[in-house]
Amino acid sequence: MGKSKTQSLFLNILKIINRIRHRNLDVSTNNVTVNWEHIPPNPRIGDTLTITGSTIPEAKVKVKVSFEKKAPVIDGKYEYNMDRVEIPDGPNSFTIKARKVRNLGFTVKMFINFTRTFEANSDEAGFSEQNVPAGAYDISIHGLAKEGENEVIIYLEAVEIIDADIEGKFTYNYNTAALPAGDFMVLVGDSDKTIELSPGNLKASL
Repeated sequence: MGKSKTQSLFLNILKIINRIRHRNLDVSTNNVTVNWEHIPPNPRIGDTLTITGSTIPEAKVKVKVSFEKKAPVIDGKYEYNMDRVEIPDGPNSFTIKARKVRNLGFTVKMFINFTRTFEANSDEAGFSEQNVPAGAYDISIHGLAKEGENEVIIYLEAVEIIDADIEGKFTYNYNTAALPAGDFMVLVGDSDKTIELSPGNLKASL
């Protein structure tokens, strides 16, 4: 069996186990109405963002964190690396898109390195995975840029389903160590907010 087939089989086995344990994101969330807030109010890279809120009792609440990042093009190629990206245990999905590109390569370090490549449709390439096994992964996004471009735009989105308690209250913690400085979007239920992440806090990100 070739290396790429071994990698695909290994990841698919882990995803099947995770799907059996947690099902998937097709549970009925219906973008339930929520009220929520976060601390710290002005986070820095490495801070844990704590989200607390309320909704209807025992609701399934979708939490989506997303951001865009510009990556420079060198000799026709681009690359963006993220270290120690935390994937929570539970129903989840992870989406990556790259714009102004010819293709998108995605490498994640698990027990073995797993790499996939996707060709662009027009000038955008992307993919999405559900039931990603929980863990902290080093991720590399790379590929060939569209001819004549000096930078590409990378979009990342992570979705998780959390449970409200019998009083409709919930708490969610998100580690910002893997995020770049700048604005990122957080959607909780039917309510979204743009949060500015400042650089620094190096001690917390080690």
